[in-house]
Amino acid sequence: MVNNPDFGQESPQPAPARQPIVNLPPVVWVVVALLFAIHALISIGGEPWRAWTNYLFAFIPARFGTAAFAQVPGSAVWSMLTYGFLHGSWAHVSLNCLWLVVFSKPVEARLGTPRYLILLALSIIGGALASLIVHWGEVLIMVGISGGVSGILAAAIPLMNGRYDELHDTLRPLRPAELLRNPRALTFTLMWLGLTLATASSQYLSTSAFDNQTQVAWDAHLGGFVVGLIGFYILDATIRRKPVHTLH
Repeated sequence: MVNNPDFGQESPQPAPARQPIVNLPPVVWVVVALLFAIHALISIGGEPWRAWTNYLFAFIPARFGTAAFAQVPGSAVWSMLTYGFLHGSWAHVSLNCLWLVVFSKPVEARLGTPRYLILLALSIIGGALASLIVHWGEVLIMVGISGGVSGILAAAIPLMNGRYDELHDTLRPLRPAELLRNPRALTFTLMWLGLTLATASSQYLSTSAFDNQTQVAWDAHLGGFVVGLIGFYILDATIRRKPVHTLH
């Protein structure tokens, strides 16, 4: 007979798996890394690179005006999206990435990666369209993903204040009418809009591609927010969710 000293003793439990400090979808990490990498490359190149990337990729309302404006053919179209990947300073790109990290997780979890990227792109374009309306034909240089961030923030509001849907075993976002009646969601939205409109008297960027002084692009924030909120409901409606059958 073999004596087992461990007989009758409880076996040790495995240590719980370590959770990451910031648990984000991979696509968010990719977007953040891309934004920092682009800004790092431009910073290494100095002012010549900055001027070249602004000329080719920054959003400039004068591209659409009636007055002649020297530009690469097609840049008026693609710059409505590519401006979002350029930033004026390390503080600019860091702050935008911080807010993107804060609000992206519930939106990506609800929509999935492809729709999340579509919503981000649409919000960036929405920011450009709003700035184009406000500054039609002006030689102003707009860079930064803040319009896209505003769209993701808008999409997160009905999710953060939503309700659990037992039928589909998921979080159901507030419907548009419910959003207007929810005190928390409405208060947050009004506070954000008030803060954005309070900056409406500020010119959003320098008039020179060689000047790094930047100000708040309030119009891009507002345009991205509106497009992001509407786009979220449209994209969410395209997802077919199967009911979860449970026994009670």
